[in-house]
Amino acid sequence: MSIAEAAATDDRRATLVAMRDKLAADMDEAPAAVVAQIAGRLAAILEDIELMSDDREVSPFDELMRRRADRIAASEGGKSSERSG
Repeated sequence: MSIAEAAATDDRRATLVAMRDKLAADMDEAPAAVVAQIAGRLAAILEDIELMSDDREVSPFDELMRRRADRIAASEGGKSSERSG
């Protein structure tokens, strides 16, 4: 579903999921100069989806994306502490 189609349904979660999917795909193709901007927006959208998931069943895809984001955040945290020490 496109972002426009999702937005037309007035379903906020569906719109966020469509945005997440688009940003994730764009990140793979983006020039290095804009990857950080896309990553920041993607992280914010993932957080919004996660907050909404408290009252909804989480799809297996959403759970995998959450786990992946957690692993990436954990590994980046370890890398920064290694560099500073």
